[in-house]
Amino acid sequence: VLQLVEVNGSPCLKFTEDEEKMTIPGTKTIYRLYDAAGHPFMDLMALEEEASPIAGQELVVRVLGQLDETSKVVPITVEPLHRVYFSHGQVCEPLPSLAEVRNHAQVSLSTLNPAHRHLHEPQPYPV
Repeated sequence: VLQLVEVNGSPCLKFTEDEEKMTIPGTKTIYRLYDAAGHPFMDLMALEEEASPIAGQELVVRVLGQLDETSKVVPITVEPLHRVYFSHGQVCEPLPSLAEVRNHAQVSLSTLNPAHRHLHEPQPYPV
């Protein structure tokens, strides 16, 4: 789903009464945070100009859909996820093959905590 968050360098906000459908204005980047067991426990969206999270340092976060509450987390490992493949209509990084994409998806799924992989009543994975 494409969400407009910026036009000509100016942040844009979608107003709606449904908090889950609101957009957060500004260009963002995303990080995957891992626990001591090597399982990802949260994907963190941050504004592009914000400092990157650092492994071992406490972060104060808000979970989408629960923006009025804050939590503190300490990631053991931080993995940047945001990749730019196209910019201004040009390919700026070689595209992965279908086999590489499939392998990446399988590896990512295998690292998830089993509580998030249950087919019936899985534990929600926070963003």
